[in-house]
Amino acid sequence: MLLPVSQVASLVDSLDLTWLDKVYLNAIPKEDLDNTDSTVLLLQETDSSPAYLANSTFKGLSMGVEIQIFYKIDLADDFNPLEAEIALMKSLKDAGWLIVSSQHHTTDPDTNQVTKTIYVTKNEMI
Repeated sequence: MLLPVSQVASLVDSLDLTWLDKVYLNAIPKEDLDNTDSTVLLLQETDSSPAYLANSTFKGLSMGVEIQIFYKIDLADDFNPLEAEIALMKSLKDAGWLIVSSQHHTTDPDTNQVTKTIYVTKNEMI
């Protein structure tokens, strides 16, 4: 079984999202922290707990992932971030992930990039 962030990364990669430039697992490399010319996804694990408890044991895992989107500064005029996020969340849902929370858009104080955070979870039998 792949780590939860690897599962989401694999799904995102398969979607061939034209608006997305890079996907990072766990951390953005130091050399890219101030890059505002690319739209990036940062995936971090939020949960990996026993699930499906029965007979003093567990039969699955509850997995959670935080998805942070950092939009590039110069977005195309015809690009609608909300439509892109809805399509991404629908794809995650279709792959068995539950959308736990979709936070409001914020502006990163260091880079002035618009950001979005989405939390997803999935229970998987082992």
